[in-house]
Amino acid sequence: MSSDEAQYELTSTNFHPRYTGPPPDEMTPQQLSLRHSILSTRPHTGLSGPFGPWLSIPAIASPSQELGRVVRYETSLSRRESELVILLTGAKYQSETEFDLHVGEARRAGVGWDVIRSIPRGVVRSSSSNNAVSMVSGNAQKSMSEEKFSFERVRESVIPLLIKEHDDMHLLEEEDGETRVTNNNIKDREVAIVLFAAELLDSNTVSDETYATTRQVLGGDDSILVEITAIVGYYAYVSYTLNVFRIPSSEVA
Repeated sequence: MSSDEAQYELTSTNFHPRYTGPPPDEMTPQQLSLRHSILSTRPHTGLSGPFGPWLSIPAIASPSQELGRVVRYETSLSRRESELVILLTGAKYQSETEFDLHVGEARRAGVGWDVIRSIPRGVVRSSSSNNAVSMVSGNAQKSMSEEKFSFERVRESVIPLLIKEHDDMHLLEEEDGETRVTNNNIKDREVAIVLFAAELLDSNTVSDETYATTRQVLGGDDSILVEITAIVGYYAYVSYTLNVFRIPSSEVA
């Protein structure tokens, strides 16, 4: 583990779950069949996170699983773009489990620690009301944990670091003699997606200007805006589930 990683402390490992779903020996044949289907598509994470509670109502669990698969793996967004939108959503809804889980996913997708730490999350619940986890240490993470989520905070804190990260990557590519296509286009696209998601999360919609600007940056394709909106909506639903039933990340990994 690098020194940077060592400074990031999970805050969602010690929640006491309220409800993790029906135990297998009490499941109906329909629930068992759905459980098997979920497990077959999630070999690394298993039956985790919101899926336990959802399984109590198969009519909810089945379409939820399908929507989750599509918005996670079958949109036109890059893995990095998707993870940024998911982190913003977890931050907005103060879902520590959602945020902690997707920190790792975002890192694997190439998102840097500075960008992750700059995302405003508000005061983490586990430190302020649960006392299950101590306050995180380090000024960077403390700042991230105490700044209330807003579009303005994302624009002022996250976007400059996101731009810097792309510019630094571009410089490294030039030094290595590599020629990777449309670095600036990738940067502009990512910034537009983050701002669109942040405004949607902060105000429950986006302005005409934001809609038009984002659409233009994304090549005039309205369907990509549908995808971003769907990712935000799905992970808001996931965040609510994780928060209400207090599912810790230790139950999800």
